[in-house]
Amino acid sequence: MKVDLHIHTNFSDGKLTPEEIVDKAIEFKLKAIAITDHDTVDGIKFAMDKARFYPFLEVVPGIEINTDFEEEEIHILGYYIDYQKPFLQEKLRELQKKRENRIQDMVEKLNKLNIDIKIEEVEKEAEGPSIGRPHVARVLVKKGYVSSVEEAFSLFLDRGKPAYVPRYKLSPEEAIELIKKSGGIPVLAHPGLIKSNEIIIKIIFKGIQGIEVYHKEHNEEAVRFFMELARKHNLLMTGGSDCHGDPLILGSLPVPYDFLIKLKEYKNRKTIS
Repeated sequence: MKVDLHIHTNFSDGKLTPEEIVDKAIEFKLKAIAITDHDTVDGIKFAMDKARFYPFLEVVPGIEINTDFEEEEIHILGYYIDYQKPFLQEKLRELQKKRENRIQDMVEKLNKLNIDIKIEEVEKEAEGPSIGRPHVARVLVKKGYVSSVEEAFSLFLDRGKPAYVPRYKLSPEEAIELIKKSGGIPVLAHPGLIKSNEIIIKIIFKGIQGIEVYHKEHNEEAVRFFMELARKHNLLMTGGSDCHGDPLILGSLPVPYDFLIKLKEYKNRKTIS
């Protein structure tokens, strides 16, 4: 029984709609999926509505919140959040507005480099309500300024590159508190992408309740290391493909169904207490 607990839709920087993700999950015989779009929960309802036609598939309401800590980008996943909470919606709308302003500033920087793209093209590429650097990168590819999304980042959009604009982000503590206040379980996303194990330990002691063990960027050695870290610090374990739809790697990792069971048990204990 396969599960995938880290999936993005076109409501953030994924290529597929929530409904298409659900259809693919059924095709690939997944038992459960989690919709974890960046800084938005707007796609969750569409996935859940679609999944009503498939009673054997569970859709976990989730989110991935981008934060900054010691000049490192730290992503915090939230599982089983009450995504309809008004205060959560309000905070995410604030983040959304700041994200839009940032992308507008990036487009203006690119224009000053004699790169002719428009914010409307980026918005069209995004399809959904949330725009980000990957959408800018895709426009650059389509218009022939770069040969790949990776090249767009390495030449223009990464930190320190000529079109980079710093982004307003929450601190890890703020993201963890926001998820907990929303009834969810905060989990450290893809720790293998964090440059320092010291930073990982610091995040653990900020109140994280789980750690993503399986991820497309984690090799077998990293999986073993993070499993041991989770046991040492009594953390829940999760895993997911971090699928953005291109390539379609949905359900490609051996994430145990037991991970989901333990997440639900923890959620139920919190609710009862």
